[in-house]
Amino acid sequence: MTDKRKAILKATLKLISENGFHGTPMSQIAEEADVGAGTIYRYFESKEVLIHELFLEVKREISQAMLSDISPEGSTEEIFRQAWLNTFNFCLQNPQEMIFLEQFYNSPFQTPETEAATLEYLAPAISVFQKAVEAGELKDMPFEMLTMFVHDVTVASAKRHISGALVMDETKLEIVVQACWDAVKAN
Repeated sequence: MTDKRKAILKATLKLISENGFHGTPMSQIAEEADVGAGTIYRYFESKEVLIHELFLEVKREISQAMLSDISPEGSTEEIFRQAWLNTFNFCLQNPQEMIFLEQFYNSPFQTPETEAATLEYLAPAISVFQKAVEAGELKDMPFEMLTMFVHDVTVASAKRHISGALVMDETKLEIVVQACWDAVKAN
């Protein structure tokens, strides 16, 4: 990835997380990235393409973070717990990325192509959890529902921690991770 492309993506992430999609014109992105407005169009044919590329980049990063340090030999509960904690820590360390993803998921920018790329990034986790469903360890539910207990609850917990509304110490983290696990494990 070129330095200018990186600068454009970084500027877009910063501005969208602060101002939203519609409050971030291309001219502002160019200024923040310290490039000419025309330079953006050498790398991205439109604002929509830029937003999609940024989404894919951020989604790849969070997917890699979520799956890091997971042992395929671990129990389903251990894998779930590690994925949850990895996602929580990614959100704490990358609040702009967390805000951007939330905005993207609640916008009309989501397309079948971005959804397909998301599933590709999460293929290792999907495989593990599908096997756990087949083995009767997890409730039989679509993977998209399962991810709500990893991603959605994790993001809400991270947001409350960052704002100071609820400090997520080890005890509280254990409570919420266990509650999420209890919600998805088979009886």
